[in-house]
Amino acid sequence: MVDWRAVLGAVALASVVGEVVSAFFIEAPVAALVVAALFLVGWFLLRRGGIAGVVLIGVLCLIELLGLFFYEREDADDWVLQILFLGLGAVGVVAAIGILRGRSLRTA
Repeated sequence: MVDWRAVLGAVALASVVGEVVSAFFIEAPVAALVVAALFLVGWFLLRRGGIAGVVLIGVLCLIELLGLFFYEREDADDWVLQILFLGLGAVGVVAAIGILRGRSLRTA
């Protein structure tokens, strides 16, 4: 059985690192740092338990996942980075859904 909380926590921390690193290379570094801070808040909330961290990280991953289709790519590095964030966002959304589904099955 998959520990979706551990997966989601790893996705959140990887997203924090990815956003901080990408802040050095993009036109809007403040936005990347804000998103990194939100992922970090989500990770702390996830560690405390409850549902707030799951929802926050899940929504951020969904925004990352959907937003990647609108980002401009100029070279191979952009494509590789965007594909990595796409995969990370997809795993985060699946993990959040897994946690929420597990909660709803236990309460039903």
